[in-house]
Amino acid sequence: MYDGIIQTATLAAGLLGEVVPMMVVGVFLAEVLVALKIAGRIAAFSRPLTSFARLREECGTSFLMAFVSPPAANAMLVDYHAKEIISRREMIIAATMNSFPTVVMHWRYLLPVYVPLLGIPGLVYFGLLMLVGLAKTVIVMLFGRAVLTPSPCAPFVPAEEPAVTLREALRTACTSSKKTLTRLLSITVPTVVVVAFLINAGVFDRLAGMMQGAGAAFPVPPEGFAVIAAQFGSFVAGASVASALLAAGDMTWQQIVLTLLVGNVLTSVTRSIRWLGSSYVAIFGMRTGTEIMLVSTVLRNGIMVLLVAVLAYGFGWG
Repeated sequence: MYDGIIQTATLAAGLLGEVVPMMVVGVFLAEVLVALKIAGRIAAFSRPLTSFARLREECGTSFLMAFVSPPAANAMLVDYHAKEIISRREMIIAATMNSFPTVVMHWRYLLPVYVPLLGIPGLVYFGLLMLVGLAKTVIVMLFGRAVLTPSPCAPFVPAEEPAVTLREALRTACTSSKKTLTRLLSITVPTVVVVAFLINAGVFDRLAGMMQGAGAAFPVPPEGFAVIAAQFGSFVAGASVASALLAAGDMTWQQIVLTLLVGNVLTSVTRSIRWLGSSYVAIFGMRTGTEIMLVSTVLRNGIMVLLVAVLAYGFGWG
């Protein structure tokens, strides 16, 4: 029992070490941008996306931040919502859109593994993942355009108030960030501890075993189940097994790509609950965080399953 407590505490500390610093950075940066009144200038780069989805410009700032740090970007949305700059619905839509930059930036981890091991099939697989992420973002933008009301565009009027210096903005941000961070951390710490306990209790491992058995419902050759089983361990293990099967001629490159996509769908359920759940819930709270996680996972997997069906039955990859 003592060892279990130590393991849970160690894992929780590691998870908090990943989430909390970026959360603090996100909230503080949002406060600095508000104090300096330059959030709109930065958001101009993503204005075509946010204006089409009828989101406020501040959501564009968060979208760009997601290319650097998704937790910091989502923390910015929480801060904007707390200040009633954006509504809860806008926050959920913007947070779901923020998942696309996260997918794009995965090239830093995926390409150095998939390209050396699989070559062109690895690039094809990565490209399909980008396509799924893009399709998901487009759907979310269309939904935002359908349900949100256009933000009133006020004409530009030169500010007559004195400019805020960086030192003053930093001082203001330090003061205004405390309330938001206190509320966030009061949710984050217990949530991450619970997730760490469930991980050490083997809950997610049992769930992974159940999901692995669901692979029989997909058009995957028998040899492909070894790849899917390895993917539950890590994407590196999955790519390694796929590389061996491809080199031995046991599977075609089309079957390899299709199997990796199916494995991505199956592993995403436990991955979302285990990692994205702790991140989303920790930042947005139990209700909103769970809602965002479910919307994001269901939408992504729905598109992925449709893609698998098209490739398997439309193009004969199965």
